[in-house]
Amino acid sequence: MQPADFTSLPAQQQLDTLYFAGDILANRYEGDNIFLLYNLRDFYVELRYDAYNSQLHQVTAFRNTDKLEPYLPYLA
Repeated sequence: MQPADFTSLPAQQQLDTLYFAGDILANRYEGDNIFLLYNLRDFYVELRYDAYNSQLHQVTAFRNTDKLEPYLPYLA
């Protein structure tokens, strides 16, 4: 599966895939948002949740390790 394939899945199927096949690596907080970082085979997935409304706002799948920088303090 490629990152674009993952993001083209329906939202519930994305979450199911992460739950059953992904490994959670870290979480971080920024303002009212909670960010969760997963590893899914050979790419990463970041979820952005609204902490107050418990709503998923964004799903980003990527391979570029530069996007891991905000998580580095939490991965040690």
